[in-house]
Amino acid sequence: MRSANRYLKTLVLAFVCLLGVSLGPSSAAKDSPLAVKQTSERTVAIDVQTQKAVDEWAVEEKQLLTKIDRNERALKRSAWEQKKTGEYLATLEKKMVELREKAAEMEKINAELLPILDCGLERLATFVQGDLPFDKAGRLKRIENAANTLNDPDMDLLAKTRALFDAVARETDFGYSVDIQETEVEIEGRPIRVNLLKVGRVGLYALTMDAEKAYVWNGQQNRYLPVNSSVRAIDEAVQIVERIRIVELTKLPMGRPAKAPAAGGGRDE
Repeated sequence: MRSANRYLKTLVLAFVCLLGVSLGPSSAAKDSPLAVKQTSERTVAIDVQTQKAVDEWAVEEKQLLTKIDRNERALKRSAWEQKKTGEYLATLEKKMVELREKAAEMEKINAELLPILDCGLERLATFVQGDLPFDKAGRLKRIENAANTLNDPDMDLLAKTRALFDAVARETDFGYSVDIQETEVEIEGRPIRVNLLKVGRVGLYALTMDAEKAYVWNGQQNRYLPVNSSVRAIDEAVQIVERIRIVELTKLPMGRPAKAPAAGGGRDE
């Protein structure tokens, strides 16, 4: 055991001696110009590498900061969109409630108003059927178009109401207009070519093409009756409407107007 310890001590002493010998020349070499130059070069190289690493880190830092800023703005944008989406949803829910209420109200109005529109159009058609026989086919065709609109399920209430009002307005204008039409009418059981003169709803007159005979429509008898004493006046009226003659007062034969029924279908008072 002692021999082993002595051997270890000898090895340690030898290692220290060798180390001292090797350090001696190295310390001396450090002071040489070449060693100083090499040390300086290594220092500069280390500084260059360090600066390069610093520059690379600065670029990376800038990129990271830019990315962070972009992400922060994206997060703010997302938060704003989320807030706005919530507000939009709340507004839409409110509007949906209002629309449902309006839809229910419209259904109620449709249920009450559509029968009135149908009844009004039927009464208008009946009126035209018994009115002056002037352009009756065209007038009934317009009423038929209005009926098609009322019977169309794709049409809304406004369009249906407008269709009836337009038909009523046309018939109202018919009662205030003066028109002339060359056509054939049945007089005394045979067709005759005439100039048909309509003066509102006051009178409907037929003048033969040679202006020799004239007739007036009698609504009570539902036929044309001859007019002998007013042929000249009817001819003058036709010329005025056709703008052949200047406008002047003309005496036209007027029948006694039929008494209109009281509103609501009651008896006349």
